[in-house]
Amino acid sequence: MVIKHRYDYFAVWQTILEGEFVTEEILKKYADVVIEAGINLQKDQCLLITCGVDNYDFALVAAQAAYEKGARYVDISVSGSKLTKIKSRYSNPENLSFVPNFVTGRTMEMLADDWAHLRLDNTEETDELADEDISKLESISRAERNAIKLFTKQLISFNKKWCIIAVPGRKWADKIFGNHYTEANYEKLSGAISKILRLDSPDPVQTWKEHAAKLHNRSVKLSQMKLDRVRFWGGGTDLEIGVIPGSKWKGGYSETFSNSKFIPNLPTEEVFTTPDFTRTKGMAKVTRPVKVLEKTVTGAWFEFKEGKVVNFGADQNKEALEKFLEVDEGAKYLGEAALVDSSSPIFQSGIVFNSILYDENAACHIALGRGFSSVLPESEDGGSESDLKKRKCNVSLVHTDFMIGHESINVSGFDGSNKEIEIIKNGKFVI
Repeated sequence: MVIKHRYDYFAVWQTILEGEFVTEEILKKYADVVIEAGINLQKDQCLLITCGVDNYDFALVAAQAAYEKGARYVDISVSGSKLTKIKSRYSNPENLSFVPNFVTGRTMEMLADDWAHLRLDNTEETDELADEDISKLESISRAERNAIKLFTKQLISFNKKWCIIAVPGRKWADKIFGNHYTEANYEKLSGAISKILRLDSPDPVQTWKEHAAKLHNRSVKLSQMKLDRVRFWGGGTDLEIGVIPGSKWKGGYSETFSNSKFIPNLPTEEVFTTPDFTRTKGMAKVTRPVKVLEKTVTGAWFEFKEGKVVNFGADQNKEALEKFLEVDEGAKYLGEAALVDSSSPIFQSGIVFNSILYDENAACHIALGRGFSSVLPESEDGGSESDLKKRKCNVSLVHTDFMIGHESINVSGFDGSNKEIEIIKNGKFVI
């Protein structure tokens, strides 16, 4: 296939869906899903789009969709691992943790003016930092996270609208399929993602709204069970996680405190909660690769006692896990427990995407680090860090998902009377 059009990395999607090269149409379908169902952008709302160089073209298409929806202002911020690599290699060591004040000031203005945030996952630079000094990367990452700490808090409190997506690219496709036949790999990836994103449905925007409502209803059922703890077991995992009394499960769409709906991740197949970070015990075996401090970690496992990781290992890049766990005390405790069953189209594809966005929606997972205060009972802004800890919500600069689900995973909940309720049996929801 000869690629000529600037947007022709999407041409193959249209070929698969309709047998024609009408790239503008498929681009518009995807952008409309993102802006209307994902962000649910309101008239006169401003939008920040963050992306890498390789997915800048789609950022432009999303910007057009946002303006057509009535956006007041759209800003595209380009960043990526290539600049981080240059900084890591050539910056004076004492400057690695420097971030200018305007970075924080910019995010504060965006919070004050109720900006929405769309992030395009930079899957085209997956291995860019694979050979870099992990200590330097940790210093850079810590400083950048601190600079936008308040901005991040508002996002994870679901007080502001945000959505994370990914667009297919050739480097990502080659990473997944392991060969360098770019067009064949890219066509395979694009076809899989088209189906996962439900772009082949008659009305993808409405389809996503209905799917989000289905996941939301599932989360409501779980919340009504008033579980005390949840147990995951099978395939090397036997993990018990405490549930915060009165907390909620979330899934599908979320709502800001002004009752405006949005879908934080596209695609999404999960329902999740923030656990009591002091009540995790047992073993967790990670079933998919995970990017940790820009290093791909495989074969990871964790042992928990009284909420804390007390032992861990990995087949590859264990040192990245070690540095991650040292970021702060909260990195050693859980901030999320999520349920995904084998009906997920991402799981059904049989593909390991090497992307947290996709892989976390293929399997049950846990997250080390920051918890979501929005699930707490009677929570609006989440409160101070000390207040969150008192309410058993973990506090940390980091939040990274680790997949523990597989085709035969079992999940049970236990209420206050110790009654067991089957939730997932042999990989499938039974509630």
